[in-house]
Amino acid sequence: MAGSFLAYAIPAVLLTVAFVIKLPLLRRAWQDPILRATALLLGIGAVVFASLPPANLHRINTLTGVPNFAGVWVYSLLSAYCGACLWLIITWREPPSPARRRRTRTVWIAYCLIILGLWVTFFLGDHHVERLRDLDTYYATTPWMREFALLYLVAHMVSAVVAASLLWAWFREVHDTWLRRAVVCLQVAYALGLIFDLAKVAAIGARWSGRNWDGLSTYVAPPFAIAEAFLVAVGFIAGQAGPLVEERRRMRRTHRRLEPLWQALLTVTAPSAPATGRVSGAELRLELRRAAINDALLKLAPHLSGARRERAHRQAVAAGHPDPAARGIAGAVDILVAVDALRSAGGDQGPAYDRPGHSADAPDVPDSELESVAQALRLHSPAIETFRRQAAATEGLTPHA
Repeated sequence: MAGSFLAYAIPAVLLTVAFVIKLPLLRRAWQDPILRATALLLGIGAVVFASLPPANLHRINTLTGVPNFAGVWVYSLLSAYCGACLWLIITWREPPSPARRRRTRTVWIAYCLIILGLWVTFFLGDHHVERLRDLDTYYATTPWMREFALLYLVAHMVSAVVAASLLWAWFREVHDTWLRRAVVCLQVAYALGLIFDLAKVAAIGARWSGRNWDGLSTYVAPPFAIAEAFLVAVGFIAGQAGPLVEERRRMRRTHRRLEPLWQALLTVTAPSAPATGRVSGAELRLELRRAAINDALLKLAPHLSGARRERAHRQAVAAGHPDPAARGIAGAVDILVAVDALRSAGGDQGPAYDRPGHSADAPDVPDSELESVAQALRLHSPAIETFRRQAAATEGLTPHA
């Protein structure tokens, strides 16, 4: 796996796609620190995974003409990746404040110094033999190159421990489902990162004592690093995208649930224009459907009756319907009888807000109440029709189809 092209290519592609998806939002909201941190994390991660296949490491070395230049390139990027992780966790976890700015500034100063140390120790060391898979262990006893490897590993280990401690403290305060999932995902990622560090350090320490445990560094550690970086990206993306996806799903579900009520009121007001073009989406479709329903209710307002609704509610309860369902049935009966009354009064008068004395503001009826009526229309139409005809007969109205 350490040398497999797909092991690095798949995460690189996924991170690149996620980064590209974020770009339009990043251009519109560049001042958002969470968005900037996420974009930086995804961008660095994509470049790191694209660089890691041995063939690409060799290309970097050949292009620069410096043996093992790919090592300092990748380790510098990974250090920046660690800094971006801590930056995003701090920014995500804490509200804006001078203390948060100081912490993020400290993180970047520390990791900039680490990256500077990597470049200094690399160019001070002797690294004339190209090593694509075992750079750490091959140069484990070489002055400056051993410090080069240890500097990265210590920095990575510290970032994993600090991130894990911040996440552990945060987890106990988090109640949002998606955020808790993201924190757990990140905790697992940093645990895998510590395994990677320990395997690398053990292999280097074995070299110092004259033993050969290079397999720990060359073959055991890389899969843990791949899994760590992938889970970190997934955790941050899920924590931010999950609530948005959940909200869009809720909007689509509400839009679908309101359909029976919307269809029942199509005879009262003309249907809204369909949501098309770049502005269409779950939110707009729901708003259009809700506006159409509320416009119809505004037009029906003079014909709605609390007494009628209460009477239908008692009838539904007496017929054996649970109270929540009975309230939805009563609301549906009241609305349908109001439609009959509007028609009997000459309902082709146009929208209420086009007539003198009527406001253009539709009533703000909660979605929960509208959904209750819509669900009753979907599930209890025979009972609604029975109570509707009884109410219409009582009031001397003619039920319409």
